[in-house]
Amino acid sequence: MTNEISLENILRRCNDLGRFQILHYVFLNLITLGSGITTYYYIFGVAEPSYRCRLPSSVWPGNDQYQAWDATHQYLINQSQQISKCQDMNGTSCKNFVYDRSIFGWTFTEEGNFVCENALRKTWLSTMYQFGGFVVLLSGYICDRIGRQKMIRILTLFLFIIPFLIQLILSSFHMNINTKFILLSINQLFSSIDAYPMVFLLLMELTSSSHTSLAGNSALIGFIIGEIIVTIFAYMTRDWLRLKWVITGYFALILPYLYYVPESPYWLYTKKKYNQLEVCLRKIARINGHSDDDWYPYYKQLICDPRLAILSTKRASRKSKEIILQHLPRLCLCAYIGFVTMLLYIKISYGLAAMSDVVSPYWNIVIGAIVEGIGYVSASILITTDLGRKKSLIIYSLLTCLCVFIIPFLMESYPIATIIVSQMGKLTISGAVSITWIFVPEIFSTSMRGIANGVFVFAGRIGAILAPIVDVALGQHYIKITFYMYSFLTIIQVFLIHFLPETRNHSFHTDEDEEKEIDDQIAISNATIERSIVNGTIHTKF
Repeated sequence: MTNEISLENILRRCNDLGRFQILHYVFLNLITLGSGITTYYYIFGVAEPSYRCRLPSSVWPGNDQYQAWDATHQYLINQSQQISKCQDMNGTSCKNFVYDRSIFGWTFTEEGNFVCENALRKTWLSTMYQFGGFVVLLSGYICDRIGRQKMIRILTLFLFIIPFLIQLILSSFHMNINTKFILLSINQLFSSIDAYPMVFLLLMELTSSSHTSLAGNSALIGFIIGEIIVTIFAYMTRDWLRLKWVITGYFALILPYLYYVPESPYWLYTKKKYNQLEVCLRKIARINGHSDDDWYPYYKQLICDPRLAILSTKRASRKSKEIILQHLPRLCLCAYIGFVTMLLYIKISYGLAAMSDVVSPYWNIVIGAIVEGIGYVSASILITTDLGRKKSLIIYSLLTCLCVFIIPFLMESYPIATIIVSQMGKLTISGAVSITWIFVPEIFSTSMRGIANGVFVFAGRIGAILAPIVDVALGQHYIKITFYMYSFLTIIQVFLIHFLPETRNHSFHTDEDEEKEIDDQIAISNATIERSIVNGTIHTKF
């Protein structure tokens, strides 16, 4: 492996984890960190604070606030809440509410009174965010055509410009709540069209297969740091629109780095952009302290390989549709894995949020982020052992399945035990998510990696949307069914994982590497057959 002339080994000669990679890992993960920030905006900006129906002016002529002014005010509040939070003292549907601003401050839920009969309306803001993520199916395909660098620049610019313009309109003009709702929905839609999947790929493609797990997990850690940072932002601002402006300001700070985003050497090699590839490798080697003598002779040998022209011509003759159809079964398996892992992740995360009545929501997010981080780190360590990607994913999936199956037996009688098991489930599902994000790109060659990642993330978004919808549709009475159903889906996932190849210690393939391996295998097989014929070990029966 070390003496083979391949792009991966040339990267090793340039130093596959030196100053160049570390520098760009730090700045690229500012983008993944931003993804965590935008994802968790909904939890605080559209949070549902404690509320009650406003007391009629005939009963309490003074300023009615959520906290009681005195004993008389508290008595009237208690009387009104004996009926329902959604009805006034006369038993009719309430139209005016008072809210507790001590925790979340001014939320969009309060501004639009999206509670009681209007509570479902605000969930469209979360749904719009998930729908925006479906664009990854298209952006992944385009990423394979135009490159990682351009796609990251385009998506990050859109992520800043569109929300900025919408927030400018929201802040500058007086408008009714319906118009604000439409504008915030559009804002949420574009906020979810981020470059996270492309950054993830680029992080992995700036190094060799020896460090892809480290590169991928740096993006996942960046995401959970984003969760913690948006929690701090929300605690400081206590205002849904001000929080949006702080998030937009964060993206404004990272825009200058877009000029310095490198291109993937693997993508340049696959697209036969040899001049750009040479410049890229020379820059990597120079920053990492290596001279041209360390890598350039091997690079010339690589691109002058006569087989390269033959293989490139052979690959160019195959249409992209044919390549996708060839990998369709594997794409479907990865899509199912993405669907189930995100379904379980959202199911467990939402369950923990519902059980956090005694914990501050800010601390709940921080604790959850720490648990996720432990899951990511433990998974990144495990996949580098002899267990590899497949067995590690099977272990984390089975442990998650066990936690999900146990929860229904504890949730009614043992709330503390339920929280502990749920946190263990969040750790294991986070580990499974970590492995799948690294495993899926490693399965496919460079020309298919973007679209494969797009299909994987697209299916995961569907799982993320369905998890809360299924819970609401079935209601609390039948909620236990979902745990058993998801456990069964996980068992199917464990079975399907066996059909995927192990990628640990395998080179991070370019398309030419893949073609060479196939040709080499055929050549070895033919040579074996010829030797067998010569030695008389193969007998033909007429």
